[in-house]
Amino acid sequence: MSEGSTLIFKCTRCGEVYSEPRVLCPICKGLVRVEFNVIKEKYYETGIWRYYRHLPSFTDIITLGEGNTPLVESTRISRELRVYFKDEGRNPTGSVRDRAASVIISHATSSKAKRVVVVSDGNMGVSVSAYATRAGLKTTVYAPSWIDWEKALLVKAYGGRLIVEDKSIDVLVREVEKKSRESGIYNATSTWNTLSIEGLKTIAYEVVEELGKAPRAVYVPLGSGLTYLALYIGFKELYESGVISKIPIIIGVEHCGNPKYAEYFGISGKCREEVYPGLRYTTPLIYNFVVEAISESGFVIVVTSKETIRAAKTLASREGLFTEISSAVSLAGFLRNPLDESVIVLFGHGLKSASSYTRPSRRRFTEPFVGVTKRLILEVLKTRPGLTGYEVWRLLGLNITPQAVYQHLRELVEAGYLRVSIENGVKKYYITR
Repeated sequence: MSEGSTLIFKCTRCGEVYSEPRVLCPICKGLVRVEFNVIKEKYYETGIWRYYRHLPSFTDIITLGEGNTPLVESTRISRELRVYFKDEGRNPTGSVRDRAASVIISHATSSKAKRVVVVSDGNMGVSVSAYATRAGLKTTVYAPSWIDWEKALLVKAYGGRLIVEDKSIDVLVREVEKKSRESGIYNATSTWNTLSIEGLKTIAYEVVEELGKAPRAVYVPLGSGLTYLALYIGFKELYESGVISKIPIIIGVEHCGNPKYAEYFGISGKCREEVYPGLRYTTPLIYNFVVEAISESGFVIVVTSKETIRAAKTLASREGLFTEISSAVSLAGFLRNPLDESVIVLFGHGLKSASSYTRPSRRRFTEPFVGVTKRLILEVLKTRPGLTGYEVWRLLGLNITPQAVYQHLRELVEAGYLRVSIENGVKKYYITR
């Protein structure tokens, strides 16, 4: 509920109206957006909520101070061209998704929800867990098996219940949408809930406010394409209101292991490299809308893992900006095709995927790496060595059976990560490397 009126979700194609958030109209497959009356009750001088005239109003605003991320001008990577980094890693939980979570959880709370569910391979699960905890709501996060272990730990630290499944994120989105609809649990999944667009579009507002005009170009990572679409919508709103005279060229950058949008536009460059978490979508619900936005405002660049890792390390060592590996594709895209007066969007802080920096890039693609459940088991045993399998299961806190944990322990022993010690007739586990 908004302040004084019911929030309406309306299809931009056929005009069908819905009382609950969704992103795809089930009737005509059009994009659903929120309609609202601006009712000012509390004024925020900073963060995304200072743009209250362009955001829905709620009885409760759940904020951790998201937004106001710095626009840092490049001083060493690009000296001839004027280039800025929009560092979204400065948000409260370290990623761009905090903008979306603030709006979504504000709606969930104002709608009297008690529990929220979210599908995420990392950052959105972390953000929703943090904001829901602040609002007093319970969170269940469904994640694919490739979720970065750092993000899995953060979900649990913020009080979220983490369920890891060996399924694609697209399958999980469809399954959880059905479950949430049948059970009446609020669905906070960013690619399903159209309110995520409202939060993310504020990046465009901030960029224009900080520069005093629209940049010539914006480079943004392409995973599901949600942030690309939100940026396009944000700049378009500013253009239609007369604030800016043109919409920037928005350049979506994809990893060669999953160039879904590039393939649509006939761009080659597909490879067999592992795709980073955050970039592994197959056919997200917003796919067609992102394609339309790219057709109208920009183009796609495909980069390799070598280019991405080099970009991330260069950014840290030359500009002092530590970004999540999957975010570094935007800089890699810029280095492939540099344009003057550009903004490079960095989605998350480097500590969200720190292990990607510490292990050699070649090893990453030639050795099978331990999945998130096994990483969490290793983390437990690192801090509490000498536990029994049952004790590991209890401390792990995941929604899996003790038998599944014992199977993971056996596999870790076989792979040489753990050793077993028989003490007083009981098996106990220790880290070996």
